Amino acid sequence: MIALALLSALAAFALLALASDRHRHRWTGVDVAWRRRGGWTLVALTVVAAFAVWGPVYGAIGGMGLLMLGAGASFLALNLTQR
Repeated sequence: MIALALLSALAAFALLALASDRHRHRWTGVDVAWRRRGGWTLVALTVVAAFAVWGPVYGAIGGMGLLMLGAGASFLALNLTQR
């Protein structure tokens, strides 16, 4: 479950970043509205999975930490690989 939460956090912010004006040209496979919906759905999945694994107290802390890790990783990946 922790691996699922981590992967969903990474995918969530990758989709949300690819839906932004700055990076939407990098992937033309899926419409921008679906990228946003998918990203927010994966954010919710990350929080639910973190709560399921760590419980109500540590789940909130772990879930937010995983979301911050996902946001940072997608920020670095997209901004360091720009042309």
